[in-house]
Amino acid sequence: MLQNEIWLLLLTVAPILAAGLIGFAMLTRNEDGAAERRENAAAMRRLYRL
Repeated sequence: MLQNEIWLLLLTVAPILAAGLIGFAMLTRNEDGAAERRENAAAMRRLYRL
């Protein structure tokens, strides 16, 4: 009987934990700012001589 509770706990807590971790990662990722995008574009133009 204990195995059923363990599986129930695993199958309910694990997806909630995974969703929380994915959400946290999406909220804390670092987006490039406008200045950094311009700098990257200039570097790519210099690199490929466009």
